[in-house]
Formats: sequence, structure tokens, C-alpha cells
Amino acid sequence: MVPSYSRKAISGWSNYPGMVTSHMMNENEMGYRGSKSNFTSKFVKEQRVDGSYCINLMQLRCTLMGFERNYQFKIPSNQLNKAPFSTFIQYPELNPWFVTGFSDAEACFSISIRPNANMKTSWRISPSFLIKLHIKDIAILEKIQYTLGVGTIRKAGIDMAVFAVESVKDLQVIVNHFDKYPLLTAKSSDFLIFKQCFEIIKEKKHLTSEGLLSLVALKGSLNWGLSESLVKAFPNVVSVKRPEYVFESISDPNWVAGFTSGDGSFHITISPGDTVSSARLRFAINLNIREKDLIKGLVLFFKSYGTKLSDSSEITISKNYYISGEKISLQFGKFSDIVNIIIPFFEEYGTVGLKSLDFIDFKKAADIVKNKEHLNPEGFNEILKLKSGMNQNRQW
Repeated sequence: MVPSYSRKAISGWSNYPGMVTSHMMNENEMGYRGSKSNFTSKFVKEQRVDGSYCINLMQLRCTLMGFERNYQFKIPSNQLNKAPFSTFIQYPELNPWFVTGFSDAEACFSISIRPNANMKTSWRISPSFLIKLHIKDIAILEKIQYTLGVGTIRKAGIDMAVFAVESVKDLQVIVNHFDKYPLLTAKSSDFLIFKQCFEIIKEKKHLTSEGLLSLVALKGSLNWGLSESLVKAFPNVVSVKRPEYVFESISDPNWVAGFTSGDGSFHITISPGDTVSSARLRFAINLNIREKDLIKGLVLFFKSYGTKLSDSSEITISKNYYISGEKISLQFGKFSDIVNIIIPFFEEYGTVGLKSLDFIDFKKAADIVKNKEHLNPEGFNEILKLKSGMNQNRQW
């Protein structure tokens, strides 16, 4: 239906064919209204058009606005899903190993157990797969959502957003993904526990007392374990033994790109008081000491990548990891390593989010140093400018 500005032709197909319109309705009562037109490999929903302009008392509204968080009118929704107007517009799919790498860095497998008098066991069980990021990197969540084809994106506080997969049907997609593209960090143990919980829930055994106790025992070894309230409610439940984590190898370079997009960083360091400086560049990944084998695996991975590029049987890499207490840090700071290994790798496999912009500035600084332009005031000032806009200082 298309509204006309002519009172003589106030309804029907008239002088504004092809406009996007909608009836006025309650958002909470709306179901799926997307197009099933399959122009590409995936179905793409058309833009929701929840209100703005009202014509007299007819309660017809026509809208061509952006996604929900740009609406001028307050609506009862926290959804941050971006839905393009055209069914021809879509996000590029991420490599599945990239998704696994990013999940190794940022994702969480959760089993919520909360009291609920309406449930048969008096407890409500809610499984979920979550990735929580600063709102400035919501584009990463949107790409992951599009690639996996499940989940929702919603606000979490003032400046955070979370990608959540919570239904049993959609969580099966998540389980299938990590079965095919396994996690490489200690988070793989969390996934194995979560998968056991998921099977109990999928078979509806969590609705029995035995199934509930099994879930509590599993949750005791998942992430941070049981809360104080659950320990008091189930004092006799013993947590299951956590699956042993053994790092094997890095399966795919796209995993490294995804993991770096979550936990990696590109830095420019300049000593205080320097006016004309040999600026130092550093690529780093900081993890818990339990990931020591992974860090060593990354050193070998980059060494192998550098050897391949140099057509040499051996390439010398300076010490690249440092341990401090419970922390271990992978660091590439030698300039030859930066220009011959790190930059070529991320030029080939890339990063996503604002970190990709940090990498662009990182490369610019490397070019300045490589050409020795940092030894004159103009080049040094350009490096200072690049440094001032990177990482936490970057505006968005």
C-alpha cells in the first residue's frame, strides 16, 4: 500500500509507486517480515519501517530511515541489528577459521542456572554463546552474525554491545561450527563442557532433578565456576573434572588473523623526551600463562611464515615472548621482523574492526622508518600524529 498526498486518491497505487510504507503496529507483536527473495547465497531481510510520518487520521506512516539505533522516535527495543534497504546489500562472510580465532579471544560459553518457581525443578536453565565488545566494534559482531546466520545483537550498558545465541536450534549451529573448526586456546575445555550441557538441555533432561544436578556439576568447571548462591543451593554437588587442555598446532592462518583482531595490538613506542627518534614498532599479544604453549606455537608459526616469504630454509627471530607473573606476552619488536613477517602476514590475511585501522597506521609508520624519514622533524612529527590516533586514542 502506498500513501498519496492527494485527497482524491488517498489509497491504492497512485502517484508514488514503489515507496516503502507500513501500517502502524505494535513492535512486540511483529514477527518475521523479511523478504524471501534469494538474490545471493543467503536470505537478507528488508528494512523494517517502524514509523514516523503520519497522514491525518489514517494512521499510515512512511519511513526511509536507517537501522533502529538511528530512529528519531523511541521504540521499545534494544536491538542493534543493521538491516539494509536493498536485498542486494550484504556483509562479506568471514572465513570460518577467522570466526574461531576471534571467538578464542573474545567469546564466552555460558550456562545460567537461576531459581524460577514456575519450572518443574524450580530452576531455569539458559545456555548461551556470547561475544561482548565495545560499541565502536559492533561491525565485527554484525559480520560474525551474518557469517554464522544466527543470533542477535543488543546493547549491554552504555557503550557495549553483545552478540548472543540463546535458542537450542541456533546453538546447534554454534556447536557444529566449533566441532568443525576447533578452538585452539584453553577455551576449548569450556566448549567441551558447554557441549555436554547442551546435549542435556537438547534432550530436555534438564527438566528432571538428575539432569539439573548434572548441569550444576558441569557448570562448576565452566569459566568461573559456581556462584556463592549456587554453592549454597547445591552443597553436595561435586564439580566434574575439567577436560585437560593440550595445545596441538595452529590449523589455519585465518585463525591467527581472527585471534589478533581480538587480542593482538599494534604499537608505536617513543622514549620520553625524544625529538628526533628511531621510533620503535611493536606487535604484541598478551595472555594468561596457561597459554604458554599457544604463544610458543605463534612464534613458530610466524617463523615458518617468514621462512616461506624469504625462500630461505631458516630465518632467525629474536626472543619473542616474555613472562611476568601470571602473564605471558608475545612481542615482535625487531624492525626486520616487523617489515619482513608481521606486515606481510596481515596484508595477506587482514584484521577486522578498528584494529584494521591501527594496522594501516602501523604500516605508515613502518614506511617512514624504513625510508629514514623519522630522522627529520617532519617525519618524526608524522609518527607522533599516527601514534596519537591509534589504539585507545582512536576516535570513532
